[in-house]
Amino acid sequence: MQRVLLLSLVLVCLAGCGKSQTLKDSWKFTTRQYRTYLNTPVSLDMEDKGGCELYELALGEAVLRVDGEVQKLIRAMENSDHNPDQSWVMSMMGRFPWLSGVALVDGSGALVARYPEHYAKEFDAQPLMEPDPKQRMGALRAYVQQHESGPEIYLANPVFGGEEMRGLIVVFFDPRSLVTTSADPGGFALATPSGVIWPGNFGEGSTVSAQNWEEILKRKSCGLIGPSGSEFFWTTRYMGNLPLVYAVPVSAGKAQKAELGDPPPPLKPEPAEAAPPSSPSGADT
Repeated sequence: MQRVLLLSLVLVCLAGCGKSQTLKDSWKFTTRQYRTYLNTPVSLDMEDKGGCELYELALGEAVLRVDGEVQKLIRAMENSDHNPDQSWVMSMMGRFPWLSGVALVDGSGALVARYPEHYAKEFDAQPLMEPDPKQRMGALRAYVQQHESGPEIYLANPVFGGEEMRGLIVVFFDPRSLVTTSADPGGFALATPSGVIWPGNFGEGSTVSAQNWEEILKRKSCGLIGPSGSEFFWTTRYMGNLPLVYAVPVSAGKAQKAELGDPPPPLKPEPAEAAPPSSPSGADT
């Protein structure tokens, strides 16, 4: 629609100052399109649910805070200083208390500095050194490292000097710390192509855990999985080149509806009272 408006404005300019009627007609067309598609009159439909299924609303409610934190982290990393100092590191740890730490890596993948200096999980930046062929060279990169003590997600911003990659600025975290930002951590599951990294309250043998997410994500970005009665609804969000799959049981939507109950019937407008007849002009009062 924006292209239509742009084209309309170009036509107005090309019409020239001498063709006043063409100018007026073009301007009317442009303003009509603007009011129809971009600056539409505000209206509120209390019965409109936005075309969403209840389980979609349940998913959004469950992961709202978690995904919000992820998106804020992505923006912070994209805007990170290419020569971060200690104050930047402390600022990141303060803004995102669920982070495990921050690290700097040189162009060969060797660890230059890390905060905290000692961390229980072994640090491995090698999977981040090569760009994803589906991304531009300077895009954020991420991967999941599996440990006996649990998974760790690494998110890196590559630093370039000309066309040469000089190193990586890396943040890392345990997804089990991230999900605590949700109002209902147990109400959803979190998966990546390598498998489930947070099962929620559904256990390791749930429908979500039984899926081959690497294959599923090659074909779809959202949908329903599982047999009838134990279906899950899922959708994908990206952290760099790493797909994060959020999933909730379809029954969550039904439970939400039962909790809220049926919406009240719309109020019928009361008939307006008839106004008293006005006195005829010149009548005595």
